[in-house]
Amino acid sequence: MIVKDFFTAVIKIFAVYILIEGIISLVTRLIYYSNKNQSPNTLIFTICIAIFFGIIFLMMSQADKIVSFLRLDKGFVAERFDFSVAQSHYIVEIALAIIGAYLAFRRIPMLIRNIYEFFMSYFNYGSLARMTYSSLTERVVINLIYFTVGIIIILLRKPIANLFIPNQNKR
Repeated sequence: MIVKDFFTAVIKIFAVYILIEGIISLVTRLIYYSNKNQSPNTLIFTICIAIFFGIIFLMMSQADKIVSFLRLDKGFVAERFDFSVAQSHYIVEIALAIIGAYLAFRRIPMLIRNIYEFFMSYFNYGSLARMTYSSLTERVVINLIYFTVGIIIILLRKPIANLFIPNQNKR
């Protein structure tokens, strides 16, 4: 794998990670606003979403130009990264599995704690006064979303990896 292809794949994988984090944050904000019967400033909200998706689109479609502009492929002794027998497709799969595992497993302790607090506040009415019942519900839902998205990424890493590798590198 040449250096430029490696950094192109890294930028695309980073774009997917930002997209996932952004979508989850957007969904949780919408849940929050719907629970509070508030609406965010629609114009600012729309502009932020458009900028976010514009950046993701540029990172995905113009990754080669970003690598050239930032000169990420310059200054290496070798022109190729030798990952021995590993194909670039497997490297992308490994990176996606790491992202999925990170999303899923970093939320497990918080999810367990929030579920415990949720049931304790439900049955003990106010013994856990630091959080309200609705905020605990919101946190449980947010943590479940992160966990579910992480597991889905792990399970679908092969089809997702096919989106990043040109056909000439696949065997």
